[in-house]
Amino acid sequence: MNNLFISLILFSLCIRNTIGISKIVLTNELHNKILAVRCKSKDNNLGDHYLRVGQSKAFEFDDNVWRRTLFFCHMWKGPNYKVHKVFDAYRSKWKSDYGPTYFWIGREDGIYYRQDPNGKPPVKRYDWNLTAP
Repeated sequence: MNNLFISLILFSLCIRNTIGISKIVLTNELHNKILAVRCKSKDNNLGDHYLRVGQSKAFEFDDNVWRRTLFFCHMWKGPNYKVHKVFDAYRSKWKSDYGPTYFWIGREDGIYYRQDPNGKPPVKRYDWNLTAP
């Protein structure tokens, strides 16, 4: 009986993580510039993407069983891609409910964040860095 109880608890912990899929959405709100993006975790490289003005790219994922998922993203401003930023786009500990979406927006003066697409306006989180020539 104890083994069944322990198995049920472990099963419920595993299934809990598969219920809510999280999403990162990256959007280009630059002025006439391409936004290059690359997001990675320890286990996944989501590839390089080039977003035109007004274009977005979404990535869906779920936390690992141990709730230690981290996705970090790179953003570069075109056309020469010397202005960039690397930032943590998602950490498991940020997840307050199942299925949240994390919006990251590249603008001329920095990178903005919001979680609710219909709520408060985006908040500036990061300034751009200039890479060495």
